[in-house]
Amino acid sequence: MRPTLRAFFLILSAVLVALLLAVLSPTTSGLGLYYLFAVILLLGLDWAACLRPHNLDIKIGEPASIYIGGEEALVVEVAAADDRAVYNFEVAIESNNLIDQAAQLPVRLEEDANYLQIPLRPVARGTARIHRVWFRWTGPMGLACRQVEDETTLEIPVLPNFKKAAQEAQKAIGAASEEFGVRPDFNHGQGSEFTSLRDYAVGMDPRSIDWKRSARTRALLAKEYEAERNHHIVLAFDTGHLMMERIGGLTRLDHMVNAGLGLAYSALKGGDRVGLFSFDSQVRSLVRPLGGMTAFNHIQLHLAAIENSTDETNYTLGMTRLSESLTRRTLVVLFTDFVDTTTAELMRENLGRLAVHHFVVFVALKDPFLTDVADGEINSTKDISRSVTATELLKERKLLFSRLRRQGILCLEPDHAHLVGQVIGQYRSIINQELI
Repeated sequence: MRPTLRAFFLILSAVLVALLLAVLSPTTSGLGLYYLFAVILLLGLDWAACLRPHNLDIKIGEPASIYIGGEEALVVEVAAADDRAVYNFEVAIESNNLIDQAAQLPVRLEEDANYLQIPLRPVARGTARIHRVWFRWTGPMGLACRQVEDETTLEIPVLPNFKKAAQEAQKAIGAASEEFGVRPDFNHGQGSEFTSLRDYAVGMDPRSIDWKRSARTRALLAKEYEAERNHHIVLAFDTGHLMMERIGGLTRLDHMVNAGLGLAYSALKGGDRVGLFSFDSQVRSLVRPLGGMTAFNHIQLHLAAIENSTDETNYTLGMTRLSESLTRRTLVVLFTDFVDTTTAELMRENLGRLAVHHFVVFVALKDPFLTDVADGEINSTKDISRSVTATELLKERKLLFSRLRRQGILCLEPDHAHLVGQVIGQYRSIINQELI
């Protein structure tokens, strides 16, 4: 039995009334005791009228998934077995840190309603887990309540926000259709895969003329080509501690995952095959290249499961294992970042070996903090020291990018707002130029 606040204040008021009457009018002090006994009697009656747990039918409906940056609801339905009214029914949950803590505040069932919704707002990707659910309801007078605790194993995947990535990519590449997806840009006259014949026109490459068919039709016909498809593309994600830094409300890794998701959709829709690889101090996941749009959900779930680690990134191990897993020339898009020169040099050496047999794209987000500090106002000696340090770090980044480019590695350093568009635009350019 649990008394409510209403019952507590009634009992407190009864005690105060009894004491006041005992002081002011000893002959009527018994009235205060009667009042106290009446409150206790009402409390017992309300407890007896309060529904037992076995008389309630409670169902919990969790969402199939939640997109990061969005919101879904945990639906709790409640009904009494004998159609009796349920008074002041409340639900509270305990979840892991992937769900905004506001979701753990109690939610009350509205009058004449048979269900309530608990809003779930994810703050990071992964698997949201609800460990416990508490149910509480009162009797008709609101003096006594029952509380039941239920341990659950509810798991809800928190997926990368593909819708947001798609909108950003549409804006960046000027997609006119509401349906997202990179359409193959055939660039007729370029590429190596034959598609069709057309009448030869002035300005076309004379080497494209098909002389045999031209002789049969007595008209000059030229061959048209398009960029070859069915390439292998691997999205490699660094999940080390540097990727935990937050930029624009999301971690570096979350920004990278959104870009990788948009690129995966584009590549699969265009006929290429996409695989995944993640690593830090050890290899965390490896998904070999898959083809067809049916593979997109599979890739999306794997991207949702990629989590940040507090470990230092081991590029030697990661790039060696990735190279061993590749069976043909592949476009490798590495999403990573660096700070110190030692890590940068190890990374450059291992990427150089990988670039000998594969086409590598190096993607690192521009650090707005370094730029702001380097270009900020100087008001003290401390500001001078910070500005010099930030400037040196920016010079080291530029030097590393220059060395990577000399090794044949394509480098991108966009800001987080243009990351998706630049990655997809660069992919289109690589495919159309047949650099793989």
